[in-house]
Amino acid sequence: MSAMFVISWWWPRALDNGRWVKLGVRMMVLEFILVHSGVLLGVVAARQGVERGRSLLRLAALYTIFGVVIALVFRSWEILASFAAVMSGRYWSACTARGAADVSASQRRAAASLALYVGLTFITVIIPVPRGGITPALLEEVWRTRGSGLWERHPEKALAMGSVYFLILGIIEARAPRRGGASARDGEARSGLFE
Repeated sequence: MSAMFVISWWWPRALDNGRWVKLGVRMMVLEFILVHSGVLLGVVAARQGVERGRSLLRLAALYTIFGVVIALVFRSWEILASFAAVMSGRYWSACTARGAADVSASQRRAAASLALYVGLTFITVIIPVPRGGITPALLEEVWRTRGSGLWERHPEKALAMGSVYFLILGIIEARAPRRGGASARDGEARSGLFE
């Protein structure tokens, strides 16, 4: 994923003749909602019984509204389909959390993703980011309907952020979990990264 962002930033015509510039910005907006949902669903997964079910229904309604609004803003039902696919997996995971160790690992992963997303957003907003291959002529051709938001005016910021964000997440996910650090009570393995 990181490579796709790098290519669309520096050689945008190499991916779908430049249309990936707009898609990359959409994906980073969508990622904010996904990261946010990971944190909240982790909290809800820790609840038990009827309260967990009610909370999941409320969150499903909330995130459905988010997904539809994002799809309308970007005029893309494909992004809604992607959002629905990812969220259905997250809901399944929240509904079937096996124990305290699963919930705790999920919460740590979500918190790390959120901190990374917010930190990189802040950095790419305040520092200058090279335009790469994104020229005004290219933007006029592939994204005429863009609005006045920062990432719409300067998609290179979103693409640079996506390049680093997905690279770091990929490294985190590729690390093999280490055994150890598990409490005597649950006896389950935990990832050393999030301890």
